[in-house]
Amino acid sequence: MRLPVGLILLGVASAAVYLYLTVEASFLEHFPGPGFTYEHFRLYGPDFEERAALLLTASAALFGLFALALWLLRKPVEPGPAVVVIGGGAAAFAAILAFMYPPLAVDFVHNVSDARTFWEFGDNPLVTPPNAHPFPISQPYGGQPAPYGPLSFLLFFPVAFFGDEIELALHFLKFYVSLYYLASALLIFLIARRLTPGREVFALALYAWNPFVVLHVAGNGHNDVIMFFFVLLALWLLINGQWRYAIPALVASVLVKYASLIALPPFLLAAFLMAEDRNAFWRETVIGGALAGLLVLVTLGPFWEGIDTFDYVRDQQDKFVTSTPILVSRLLSAIPGVAIAAAGDIARWLGTVAFLAVYLALLAWLWRAKGAYLALVGCVAGAMLALNLLALTWFRPWYLLWPLTLLPLLPGRWPVALIFAISVPAMQADVAEIYTYNADWLREKELAQAAVQVVPTFGPAVAVLVAWWLSRDRFVALETKSEPG
Repeated sequence: MRLPVGLILLGVASAAVYLYLTVEASFLEHFPGPGFTYEHFRLYGPDFEERAALLLTASAALFGLFALALWLLRKPVEPGPAVVVIGGGAAAFAAILAFMYPPLAVDFVHNVSDARTFWEFGDNPLVTPPNAHPFPISQPYGGQPAPYGPLSFLLFFPVAFFGDEIELALHFLKFYVSLYYLASALLIFLIARRLTPGREVFALALYAWNPFVVLHVAGNGHNDVIMFFFVLLALWLLINGQWRYAIPALVASVLVKYASLIALPPFLLAAFLMAEDRNAFWRETVIGGALAGLLVLVTLGPFWEGIDTFDYVRDQQDKFVTSTPILVSRLLSAIPGVAIAAAGDIARWLGTVAFLAVYLALLAWLWRAKGAYLALVGCVAGAMLALNLLALTWFRPWYLLWPLTLLPLLPGRWPVALIFAISVPAMQADVAEIYTYNADWLREKELAQAAVQVVPTFGPAVAVLVAWWLSRDRFVALETKSEPG
């Protein structure tokens, strides 16, 4: 009974920290409020240093408790009480944080407004901005349509049940988003039990109790968790021999957020390489493609307004914020004779080329591994991390939920080290960003601002990846032909 009792104590301590943060940043106190919901946790007090210290101290405590929980689970344990504690703890975290005003992002409020645009007012959120309809608070980007896929708004259908009771809708929809987090945790447990028996409880904890995941999903309500729920579902279907249904699941992910489009080629390659009957594979692919096409027609139909439907999505490709390309562009613009606009274009193309090189290398590695399931997971996780690190000009910390959803499935110490190297630094990314806009010594020093925002966020993950690559095992363990069963 020692293990469940220890986990219970750590779970209760974590829940207490989440409760404290929720009280400090509650919906009841801060919604509706004056001005924009843009200054993140600065909304909760005039003292930036005090609020930043509160967030960072709470994050350190949560990661400490998380590490202790993983230490307790370092050896294989029988599923049972431990799973109940971890799953119950995750549900408790989500229930508590449903009452937190989003402390590190404003997208959730925008998402609710977009859902109301469709379900309450009958307009198209892909071309109609939230400001076209009344809302209790001013919103950043309120004059801009949504950059997400149409399925994202359809899945927010519960907003239709609340009418003008917007506060209730916000509370409910935050927990509703968390249901995808809980469902994703279940899928991670089931997939790990098939691919790496004996470490499924550890994999579950790696995802469900990761403070970065919990705060950015349950605390901030990001729809990235919905996108990757469908990726996990596709992986589960593939493992269980249901390739025809895995394809629509992947397309559903793309219809939530377009970034998961890069997961399609690795899945297709892995399914082809592992197919015992290639004729059956192509037959199933055609059937799955037809189902996916039908899903696209049904989902996109209510939102289709010609090519203009995707105007705002295209416009976003020209924006730069807190990304590696913006750091590269600042370095290039420091070269005499290089204009700022030209530096931005060069940085964008360099990032794209670098990502494509890594992506092709990952696909080649997947080919060499003969499509092993763990290699597929590593390929997609690596591609998502490379996309964030190299290619995205508009980077937000919660995009790191993409690789963090898959990394718990990979066995060994290096994936755990990478999870911490991504999660812990990324938790401070918002603090670093706001700090650069307020620190006197950084004023008018654009290169230094970009370095402070980018290097601490990505540097530790790059260091772990390099060390992993230089280690003797490299990625050989992931190339094992992992047979489910």
